[in-house]
This record gives sequence, C-alpha cells and structure tokens, in this order.
Amino acid sequence: MTMPDERARALRFAGEILREMRSRKDLPEDLKQQARMTLRHYPDPADLQQMIKDLDRMPRDFLDQHWLAPEVRTSLGRPAPVSSK
Repeated sequence: MTMPDERARALRFAGEILREMRSRKDLPEDLKQQARMTLRHYPDPADLQQMIKDLDRMPRDFLDQHWLAPEVRTSLGRPAPVSSK
C-alpha cells in the first residue's frame, strides 16, 4: 500500500527526472521534447507543497483517503532516503 508521503515523494522524484531529462545533452531530442511537454502541466515543487497543504486542510470525509502528505524528514531536515524494495 502506498502511503500519502510516498506519493508526494514519487511526484517530486518524477518532476526531478523530467527536469533533468529536459536539460541533458546526451538524450535524443524527442525525449527532451516529451519531458518539456509533460513539465508544462506538471506541478513545480512549490505547487506540490501547496497541494499537500490544501489537501491536509480538507475534511477527511471529502476524500476516501488522505492522498498526499508531507514527506517524512530526517533529523538533518532532508527527505528520508528511499528504501530499495
């Protein structure tokens, strides 16, 4: 079962991958173009954080589950490392 903070992390990671793909010199232009097109409608990090805050303020009965949550932070203030399952 995917937890809400894991969904948020996956969205963040996907955005990071798309932004990296867009700027790589060693990728075919068609892949870079697809990354650019996808990023036009993809939430940037600030939008993602706002989505998490907005969902957290909604009544629990509005959604059948808490869909997104802030990422769990380590004592250093960084997101916790992703386990390799």
